[in-house]
Amino acid sequence: MNRFSVGIILLAAVSVTSCTGAGSADSDRIDTLSLTGTVIAGDEAFKSPYGIVASASRIYVRNSGTSAMLIDEYDTNGQYVRSFLPQGSGEGAMPYLDAIRYDEANSRLIVEAAPMYGALRVVENLDSEKPRLKTVFTLPKRIVGSPADSVVPANIIRLANGAIITPNLTPAGMLGIYDNTGRFKKIIQPYPPKEELGSDVPDYALANFFQMKGAASPDGKHFAAASLLGDIISFGTVEGDSVKIITNVGEPQEGIEISSEDGNFATFSYTDKLRYFFPGGVTVSNSSVYTIEGGYATEFTDKRKKMTEGETAPVTRIRVYDYNGKIKKILELNVGRCIITVSPDDSVLYALSEDNENGYQLFRFEL
Repeated sequence: MNRFSVGIILLAAVSVTSCTGAGSADSDRIDTLSLTGTVIAGDEAFKSPYGIVASASRIYVRNSGTSAMLIDEYDTNGQYVRSFLPQGSGEGAMPYLDAIRYDEANSRLIVEAAPMYGALRVVENLDSEKPRLKTVFTLPKRIVGSPADSVVPANIIRLANGAIITPNLTPAGMLGIYDNTGRFKKIIQPYPPKEELGSDVPDYALANFFQMKGAASPDGKHFAAASLLGDIISFGTVEGDSVKIITNVGEPQEGIEISSEDGNFATFSYTDKLRYFFPGGVTVSNSSVYTIEGGYATEFTDKRKKMTEGETAPVTRIRVYDYNGKIKKILELNVGRCIITVSPDDSVLYALSEDNENGYQLFRFEL
C-alpha cells in the first residue's frame, strides 16, 4: 500500500498543505506496451558512454572522465556530428560529468559534477561551432544549522518560475527548495522514518542510502526526483509563483543491516531483501516521467548480467508517470542493460544498451 502526499509550495509565504491517501492508483488497469526498437548506431560509434539526453533534433552522449571530450553529439538517425566539452581542470573544461540534462527553454545543456555541488553550470551556444561552458549561479555550499538541520545541495533543478529544487546530502531531509534569489526556504520532503532501517541506524545513513536525484522537464514547468534505494519519487509542477509537489512513498527498504558501529562510523551489510526501486533515476519529458523498473537487488543484477551475456532474452520494463504521480503505462523494450532518454515531446525514446556480443547499440523506439 502506497502513501501519497501533496504539498503546495508558495515561494513568497512558503506554506505547505498536505494530506495522505491512496497511492498511484495501484488498482487501476495499467496498459503494458511491448516495443521493438531499431538500431541506429553500433558499437564503433561510441567511446565510453555513461549517459544520454535528447532534444528534438539531437542526441547527446555523456562520456566517462577517461575521454578527451566529455560530450558526443549525434543526430536523431544516430549519425555522429561532433564532440565538445574537454576533460580537464582548466577554463572551459570539467574533470568529469555525473549527468547532463537538456534545457529546451534556453537551448542549452545542464552539466553536473560532484565537485560543483551548489553550482548550476551549462553548455550554451549549441548551434555554434564552439559550445561554451558557463556557470549560471552558485548556491551556498552549506546552509549551517545544527548538524541535523544543515543543508548541502546536490544537483540543482531550476524551474521556469525561478524556484530551485535541490536533492540534499545531509540528514535534514531529501529535498529542499530555494527562492529565485537563491535563498534557502525549507525542506519539502523528509526522509522515511529511520526506524524503517532499524532503530540503531545513525542519522547520516539516511542521506547515504536515500539520496535523491532529479531533473526539470525540458520546458522547465515540471520536475521529478527519485531515490535508488528508497521507494520514494517526487513530482512537481509550476503553478504561477508556486510549485505543486506530489510524492509517492511506497514500501520500506528492508535489506540494509548494521554490521558494526563505533561512534560516528558504521559498516553495513546487505541482505537478499535489498531492493533497487529506481535504478536508472528519472528521465523526464515535458509531460511524463520515465523510470526503469527495479526489483530485489540480487535478482535484478543477476537478470541484467544474464541478458548482457546472452543467456536470456533482453527486456527492460519502464514505468511512465504523469506529473500527478499516476502511472500511465508500462513499456517493455526489447533491450537488456541500458540507459534511456526521451524526446521533449514524448515522440521517441532512445535506449543505449550494452551486451557481450554487440557491445554498445543505440536503439530508437517510436512512441
